[in-house]
Amino acid sequence: MKKEPLRMCVGCRESFLQTDLWRLVAWKDGVWIDALEKLPGRGTYLCLRTACVERAKKRQSLQRALRCPVPDQIWIGIDQAVAAARVEE
Repeated sequence: MKKEPLRMCVGCRESFLQTDLWRLVAWKDGVWIDALEKLPGRGTYLCLRTACVERAKKRQSLQRALRCPVPDQIWIGIDQAVAAARVEE
């Protein structure tokens, strides 16, 4: 039986199954939310908990992990996804 890969969230620094996290990628002309997890580039993972997203914003974890600035429209997309998922704690 094949093990599913674990990835660490940049906001809370906890390990989760790769399928439970959102992948963000810094590639060529900006930062992208990689829904299919296939884009090339420097990637990082973020869980969809409100507290985790707020912590990642405050500490600038995404910018540091991706080594580039994260535009406001990406944060808006993440906030909308959190609201839709309604994952709390």
